[in-house]
Amino acid sequence: MMNIPYYDNPGGSLTVTVQLQHQSDVFLVDEQNYQRYRSGRNFTYFGGNFSRTPVRITVNGVGRWYLIVDNGSGERYQYRWS
Repeated sequence: MMNIPYYDNPGGSLTVTVQLQHQSDVFLVDEQNYQRYRSGRNFTYFGGNFSRTPVRITVNGVGRWYLIVDNGSGERYQYRWS
């Protein structure tokens, strides 16, 4: 399984900026929805399918947030939390 980056947000808003090389699905999910994703069930996310870069997704919420980037080929991407 690929390494999924995460950020423990103490509160307030959290933004992730992702630089893509190709069109990709980019999802930011909380702990509960990450577990649903891992088990192959439907999950709720912030994000979607993007063909332009950079991608910026902002959420509000305390807890661990996971960044899922699926480009179908395992290509690398760069990301930054803020």
